[in-house]
Amino acid sequence: MGEKIIEEAKKVNLTELFYDLVFVFGISKITHILESLNEGIFSLKEIIIYTVVFVCFISVWNVQTVYMNRYGKHNLWHIIIMTFFQMPALAFMAANVSSDMEESWTAFTLALLWIVVIQFLQYIYAYMQNKNSEKDRKLIRDFFQLLFVGMSSIIVSLFLSGIGRILLTGFGFIVIILGANFFRKDMARVPINLPHLIERLTLFTIITLGEMLMAAADFFEIEKFSIYSVFGLFQVVALFLFYIAEFDHAINEELPCQSGAGLIYNHYFVWFGLNLCTIELDYANEAMGIARVIMMFLGLFLFYLGVFNNAHLNKKSHQLEKKLMIPFVLVYLLGLGGSFYFHNSISVATVLCTLTIILETVLFMSFVVRRFPKEIQEEIICP
Repeated sequence: MGEKIIEEAKKVNLTELFYDLVFVFGISKITHILESLNEGIFSLKEIIIYTVVFVCFISVWNVQTVYMNRYGKHNLWHIIIMTFFQMPALAFMAANVSSDMEESWTAFTLALLWIVVIQFLQYIYAYMQNKNSEKDRKLIRDFFQLLFVGMSSIIVSLFLSGIGRILLTGFGFIVIILGANFFRKDMARVPINLPHLIERLTLFTIITLGEMLMAAADFFEIEKFSIYSVFGLFQVVALFLFYIAEFDHAINEELPCQSGAGLIYNHYFVWFGLNLCTIELDYANEAMGIARVIMMFLGLFLFYLGVFNNAHLNKKSHQLEKKLMIPFVLVYLLGLGGSFYFHNSISVATVLCTLTIILETVLFMSFVVRRFPKEIQEEIICP
């Protein structure tokens, strides 16, 4: 018989929530990297910086989250490590994020190196604390390798110049992300605390949605306000409802022996997607034409992909069916095609995009709710 190793949910502690606050600042700064428009087009350099910086920030958060999930405790040691040693470096990194980081990149990467070294030391501490568990020590040695690659790429990048050093730093963190896939068996032997991981991932998603909400709320100022301002807010609300339908209702938090890797990978798509939607909202009153439509619907595609890729973790009653996906894809394609056709009309494109998001949310939420027994349906809809 399979051993169900995770017996109870691990509580998200207040230090983790406080730690997240610096990422609110970071996500806000990252969103504004793509700010120099040239006829509705971002420069390749800006796109590279945006992608690498976003990956670095998310990866730092993920490494810390996974460590706290398996080995972290709400004690003075971990509080000091996360607040006094990591948060100042993260704040420094975020403060120096811009669309042109040629001058600040060295300082940015030195702060990043400091954080990765601290996280490496945390795993050394965990290695010493798990002397009697070979499966834990084996997994920790795996993380040693991944973090060493990250540290090495940062150190080597310090001796390069131009866009090459940015790409090398990004490459190192992509290795950390994808390299974890080679250690799935070891991770499954020391399962992730699934409820804790889901809660941490949803909290970070709320941060990215919060940035999108701020972009929409900016158009509620008197001189900018119109009916389309409300539509922008509706987009944020609908995406939030879509997300919680999956991660607050459909997903099965009691699955044993999960590595958590797939759940984390898929949230990269969710967060990148939401961030692209946020950037599109920042330029909601500008005639970006097709570029704006591409950004919004690419963001939506990544978001929906990230959410649906977790469907294999759903309760048996909530496994996705092809008959759901046909109308879902049809609505998306109609919204995309209509927005392309009316790309020169900000008002029409905004309405079409909002209707697309709302219809997709209605389709998915109705699927999720209908799969519950009637008494639970009534509680969800109107308790």
